[in-house]
Order: sequence, then structure tokens, then C-alpha cells
Amino acid sequence: MREVEAPVDDTRTPVAQNHRREDRAPLDGEVTIAIEAQQIPGPGRNVSAQGVYFTTSAKIRVEVRVPGHAAPIPGELVRVESMGDGSAGIAVRFLDPIQKQG
Repeated sequence: MREVEAPVDDTRTPVAQNHRREDRAPLDGEVTIAIEAQQIPGPGRNVSAQGVYFTTSAKIRVEVRVPGHAAPIPGELVRVESMGDGSAGIAVRFLDPIQKQG
């Protein structure tokens, strides 16, 4: 149980933070992703009555709407993490870098 919530930018170790290619900036506002209809194949790892776990090398294309940008931004789903409280952390890599907003 964590007593202090870490800022979004500090979820990785200091070593990992030093290897980022781009600086992070705080984002205040609603973000929405749309996942393109596609089939995502991959080898199964395990299955139960409640679900299945598998891996894939497929590129999962999405469109992202972020505050300050009128048009959706094309990207690829990079990672989905369980936050342990029923919510998920979702990482998306933009296909083309977006222009920094002043």
C-alpha cells in the first residue's frame, strides 16, 4: 500500500527516466483513444475460466485525442498496466511527434 501517490512522470526508476528520448510535461484534461478494428494474433500463454493471457508482436493502432489538439493523433498502443485498483495505465507512442504546445 502506497501512502504517497507518485506524480505521473515519476512512475519509473531514476535510471529509466534518464533514458527517455523526450521530456515529459504534465497534462491536465481528458484523453481518449480509439482502437482501430483489427485482429490481434499471438501465442497463448495460459487460460482459465475468467480469461486468457497471450503475447503479440502485432502493432495495435490507435487514435488519441488530447487537450490542445483539435485532430486525433495516430499512434500505437505500447503498454497497458493494471494499477491495482481496478484502473489501467495506458501508454501510446505517437506515430509522428506532435508539436509542443506553448
